[in-house]
Amino acid sequence: MAKRRLAIIEAPSNLGLMPLGDDPEPGTRHAPATLRRLGLHERLAVERVVTVEPPPYRRDDERRINIRNIEAIAEYSVRLADAVEEVVEAGYFPLVLGGDCSILIGSMLGLARQREAALLYVDGHTDFYLPEQSATGGGAGMDLALVTGWGPSALTDLEGRWPYVTTRRVAALANRDQERALPAPIPDIAKAGMAYRPLEQIRAEGVETCVNTALNRIDADREGFWIHFDVDAVDSRLMPAVDSPQADGLDWQEAAALLSAALKRRALGLQVTIYDPSRDPGHVAGKALIEWLVDVLARES
Repeated sequence: MAKRRLAIIEAPSNLGLMPLGDDPEPGTRHAPATLRRLGLHERLAVERVVTVEPPPYRRDDERRINIRNIEAIAEYSVRLADAVEEVVEAGYFPLVLGGDCSILIGSMLGLARQREAALLYVDGHTDFYLPEQSATGGGAGMDLALVTGWGPSALTDLEGRWPYVTTRRVAALANRDQERALPAPIPDIAKAGMAYRPLEQIRAEGVETCVNTALNRIDADREGFWIHFDVDAVDSRLMPAVDSPQADGLDWQEAAALLSAALKRRALGLQVTIYDPSRDPGHVAGKALIEWLVDVLARES
């Protein structure tokens, strides 16, 4: 495999989250700058850094559809898509640093302009819900539904490219959120046509075997695939700095095995989301996140 030329796209958007308590806005907006300050960019020896600043966060937006900051997310997604498209076209492997999971819309839109890319979706939650099922109105909790064409056209049909990826080209791994959602006209994720492997199945089958089986099923190497990794897939004892922590997630060794297996295939880029430095005193979790990224990307690039 030819050596990957790394570029970082900083996507400090928190538009898809609800604020925590009295905080004016979610702290995940600080993740890219914090990771840069902690040395990630330098240690990866990235050749290029692009920052896509989001519109202002509105804590109490007046929305007709139950998605916070929906118009701002749409506008931001187009600009993020521009960055992803340009960086990939230039021959780089982009590492997109969120920011919340709603940045997936922009990433997949950027790829959809070029090809029919597949998606490897690694997340502690399914995020496969419609607005009427959400208690928070956070687009970050609906991102997988939105990029596969479920939800309001204001986010699912930007530039007339609905859907940005079909469910049959999605592998959704490491979910451990078993809560039943409110009834709505959307299938359960396990019946939506994806290669769906919850965390217990990954552990039963073996991480590398499970990743490769899932990628084969979605024909990931045909035109390449995007990797989405929400750090809440990692056990909350190791990564507590997220908006919806859960115990019994991946440990860092399992996360490394998963990402390493994916990077041996035709991966087009990687995005990492939801790390919130404001919930990480001393940046212990952030430093562990950097070690994971540096270790795997250095080994597989």
